[in-house]
Amino acid sequence: MSDPDVIDRIWTLADRLDPCMFVTGDGDGQRVRPVYARVRRDEGAIYILTDTKGCKLDRIAANPNVSLAFSDERANDYVVINGTAQARHDPAKAREVWRLTDETFFKSPDNPDLRVITVRPTAAELWDGSNLLISGAKMLAERLLGAKTQLVENARVDRLEP
Repeated sequence: MSDPDVIDRIWTLADRLDPCMFVTGDGDGQRVRPVYARVRRDEGAIYILTDTKGCKLDRIAANPNVSLAFSDERANDYVVINGTAQARHDPAKAREVWRLTDETFFKSPDNPDLRVITVRPTAAELWDGSNLLISGAKMLAERLLGAKTQLVENARVDRLEP
């Protein structure tokens, strides 16, 4: 795939695969937690709603370099997006990205403890398995014909633009 095709596929998969895993620095290691991502390619951003409890905000303040890992094991599709994060109290953006299911966690987008984490992607990597039917056909061809096939296409972009 060419870079524009890879970039399109990355944004498309990230938008489709939710929840994802959010990775922040944790001293010399990392901390990983599930989150619901709101992908906004036209803004060049991914938004995450959180509250002031927990340690996500402290981790971002200490080190804004984060990763988001998206996966669909049935289709053999995986995306990891690296970026920089910033957290802020922004009721207008919270209302804009609000989903009905968010009421379970935050009651309202006007909750004073609600924060919006904005992740600005800088680079990404894609493992595109197309789908299981194609992968199965490739495996069958490999066995019958002895031809080597690539079941998953891997591509990296060092600049993820909207």
